[in-house]
Amino acid sequence: MGQPDLASNSLTSYADVFADIINMVVYGGKPVLLEQNLKPFYLNSAVEKDGRLKGLYRDNCMEDIQNGIRYVIWGLENQYVPDRTTPFKSMGYTYTAYDRQIEEFMKQNKETHNSAYVSQLHPDQKLVPVITLVLYYGKEDIPEDICSMIRMPEDEAVRKYIQNYSLNLIRLRDLSQEQAEAFRSDFSCIAKFLSKSYTKREQMEALKTDRQMLTHARDTLHTWSAVTGDQQYLQIYEKYKHRGGMEVSEVAEALYQWGCDDSRAEIARKDAAIAEKDSALMEQQAEIERLHAEIRRLKQAQGQ
Repeated sequence: MGQPDLASNSLTSYADVFADIINMVVYGGKPVLLEQNLKPFYLNSAVEKDGRLKGLYRDNCMEDIQNGIRYVIWGLENQYVPDRTTPFKSMGYTYTAYDRQIEEFMKQNKETHNSAYVSQLHPDQKLVPVITLVLYYGKEDIPEDICSMIRMPEDEAVRKYIQNYSLNLIRLRDLSQEQAEAFRSDFSCIAKFLSKSYTKREQMEALKTDRQMLTHARDTLHTWSAVTGDQQYLQIYEKYKHRGGMEVSEVAEALYQWGCDDSRAEIARKDAAIAEKDSALMEQQAEIERLHAEIRRLKQAQGQ
């Protein structure tokens, strides 16, 4: 897992951000999934590969508990690079979440001396659905299902038995302005920044007029830095962290001012370079005039 993933994983691990993303993607921005109903659903496990144990780690996974009953298990995966194995990884995460539920039922049956023996589970022991959303921050194309990564046989009799697994892929750069503005958590500024539906001018104006107070300033700015590759976001956090919070507009204004400062500094550097070239030209001109004078002197000496 790279540093960009760590930044966004930390941001999306907060219940308010997690619920906000699900609500925008699944419910069109309606606050259906409540952050107070979310509880972490830990799934980290290990698989054997090449004789060694390899960790299988989800970015973020939470269960929606309504009236004490598990309703849905939600997963969020943050993807920055076009990893072509993503559909297979997501399928593995989904299986692990179902397997964890099966283990819970089997443990319960053992503790109550009510084993289902051959059938493993009793007829009334139903699993809850596992839904994984993949948030894709990148620009390059990425496979959206496992069949696109399989060399499919020409035999139709075989092809019809090949089961597919599709990603719930959220291309953040393809969000419309309406979708980007539907976010209510700190993730909204990330969505607005990434969405291609804004022009650069509209993007900056949207951020400069956004009075939303960042609840998770450190992780939001670290994610912003990861998305852009710009370390200035981290400097902004260091500048404002003593206050305990900052508005999105303050971040945008700081970036704007730094941009102006950089522009002024660039102009000053260019002016200095021009002045240096002018000075060099003046020195060359003076040397040329000196040589011409020396040539005239020599000619006069020869004439005498």
